[in-house]
Amino acid sequence: MPKNVKSDTKKIKKTSKASSAKQKKLNDEIKSLNDSLKKSEDKYVRLMAEFENFKKRNNKALIDSHQKSLEKIISSFLPILDDMQRIINDKNNSDIDVLNDGILMVEAKFIKILSTYNIQKFDSVGKEFDPDLHEAIMSQNSKEKENIILEEFEKGYKIEEKIIRHSKVIVSKGS
Repeated sequence: MPKNVKSDTKKIKKTSKASSAKQKKLNDEIKSLNDSLKKSEDKYVRLMAEFENFKKRNNKALIDSHQKSLEKIISSFLPILDDMQRIINDKNNSDIDVLNDGILMVEAKFIKILSTYNIQKFDSVGKEFDPDLHEAIMSQNSKEKENIILEEFEKGYKIEEKIIRHSKVIVSKGS
């Protein structure tokens, strides 16, 4: 064999070995990346399943909490209902004062229960009309200046500073 051919053959074998080594290294990197991708995909699937379970547990806890709150509120009002039924069913007593006292007792209990939930009524008569607090159901001529509340048809209620029911009021048109 000529010298050039031997030299070229050696170069080709050397290049081929280098290419094989590079190819093996690339194949190893590809395998490593594929393994890493598979682990990441598995981790993602587990995290998504865990997140879905968390959402379900959280939703159930929220529903349970709402239910317990509702039960607590309703059961605190049941004694008032019992008192009202006793007043209604007391056929032997036709005394209006006793009936009135019973109604006042029921009202006092009701107000006490509302206050345990931080629900307060607010007074409006004599104050200036405020659409954030009041709902005008009527206006009438009066010696009071314009926009002064003359009468409350229904009391307004709030929890802390949040209005839960606007007062329904009669407002002065002025004279």
